[in-house]
Amino acid sequence: MATMIHFATNRRPAPKTVFSESFNDDPDELRFGTASFDGSALYRAPLDAVAASAEVTIRPENLARNRLGSTDAFAAIRQAVSGNRDVLLFVHGYNHSFRESLGRAVQIQQWLADGGRDMVMVLFAWPSLGRGVSGRTYRDERGRAQMSGPALGRLLLKAADFLRAGPAGAGDPGAVCIARIHLLAHSMGNWVLRGGIGHMRTFVGDNIPPLFDEVILTAADEDDDTLTAPKKLAPLLRGCRRLTVYYNQQDLALKASDVAMGNPDRLGLSGPLRPDTLPAKIAAINVSPAILRNLTGDRAWEDDPTGHQYFRNNAVVRADMLHVMTGALDEDIPNRSRRPGWWRLG
Repeated sequence: MATMIHFATNRRPAPKTVFSESFNDDPDELRFGTASFDGSALYRAPLDAVAASAEVTIRPENLARNRLGSTDAFAAIRQAVSGNRDVLLFVHGYNHSFRESLGRAVQIQQWLADGGRDMVMVLFAWPSLGRGVSGRTYRDERGRAQMSGPALGRLLLKAADFLRAGPAGAGDPGAVCIARIHLLAHSMGNWVLRGGIGHMRTFVGDNIPPLFDEVILTAADEDDDTLTAPKKLAPLLRGCRRLTVYYNQQDLALKASDVAMGNPDRLGLSGPLRPDTLPAKIAAINVSPAILRNLTGDRAWEDDPTGHQYFRNNAVVRADMLHVMTGALDEDIPNRSRRPGWWRLG
């Protein structure tokens, strides 16, 4: 049985590659579509092979006839959750081509499903180049991520409006959608997310719509004070029930971002600044002990010499994330021990 994921992107459509590395003429413009994949346990297959196998369909738009891809996309997602499935919005990190972002999204969807959380996957595919890792590409990617923030903000506002309107339109008394919606942002995807929240504040101020149940920030290439800074990600707390931060002090990719790129301390490397003062709905999880324990023993998918992909390929971290997405209380999740303002995993 094929696995389908939904996507929204601010990339420019291209004949041969479906979507190019370029932005639309308006960087905030969104196109919507689906990608279908045959096979199971694709998280055990090489990303290149999974990415190449995607059957991509772009949702048609006709502005003259008021046909919007977003309307069709949200309606299809609503239909998909009618079987009591959760929704997961995934914002990928840097160094992903369009097809690679699709492949990564379906890999995450399938490992969650195999772990007991079969979710409707929605990918936000921003125009990362996917041309390797270097100082030059990092600076380019960071600019692209920043430019993509408003497009993500538009997507979130559109989603909130659609959920309020309901299947019969605005004011429908049966409009309330009971599906649980989660957000997962990895690496530089957190920088996109900051821009998205900033764009939303232009329209709603600090009243970010309560769209998400669980928000998970993993290996976040973001400043360590972002969760308490009003002009960074702090307003996101109004839009979720709980926000979980995973950080790894052995993350070599974020060490490079911190030191070589001259960034402030990274949230995904050292954890939140002053964790003992964080709001109660934030859970900061230090996964370093789990990573050290599994550096050589847990390679079900692929080697991870940077320690940056643990959210996918470390069994202890994956299990913790699954508990979070079920809504389990932090103190009831196994393999954790409490510290002042943070949790030790492993």
